[in-house]
Amino acid sequence: MQKLWRFVGFDDSFKSLSCKKAHLVGCITAGCRVEGFLYTEIEVDGLDVTEKIVKLINSSKYYRQVKCIMLYGITFAGMNIADIVEIFNLTGKPVLTLAKKYTKSLKKPAEKAGKADIRMKILKKAGNPINIDGIKVQIAGCTLKDAEEYIRISRCNGKIPECLRVAHLVASAIAHGESKKV
Repeated sequence: MQKLWRFVGFDDSFKSLSCKKAHLVGCITAGCRVEGFLYTEIEVDGLDVTEKIVKLINSSKYYRQVKCIMLYGITFAGMNIADIVEIFNLTGKPVLTLAKKYTKSLKKPAEKAGKADIRMKILKKAGNPINIDGIKVQIAGCTLKDAEEYIRISRCNGKIPECLRVAHLVASAIAHGESKKV
């Protein structure tokens, strides 16, 4: 019998880099069933995504049920970089970033956004991504074996876990009036 764990996936959306705020959507799933949503706004090119994710998780009625936090990449709203180690430390929940492709160097975008030293330190702390079934993954708070199991169990349609797929669709619909391709 397949385990019915709950996962929360976060993705963002915004109209352009000239916007000051971006939408951050969390989707909670159990198997292929959507259980609920979390929402907040984050600063474009800010440094607040880590704090906002921690606050959403720790204050959520789903907190005790969530097995793992998944992020659609490590950068949100331009260069607002999620500190996955800090998210794990402050929530006690394993954190995975998943991306279809990995940008080798974010140094120039980090410099353009400002406070590049802080941004690069966060990126370094997350470590290099590893490949799991064609997806680039960074891990905090669990083993590679656990990460592989969380990803496998949380998939319903394709390679991306359902919580991330739905969070992406909802976030893009909020910002653009309709959802964009995952």
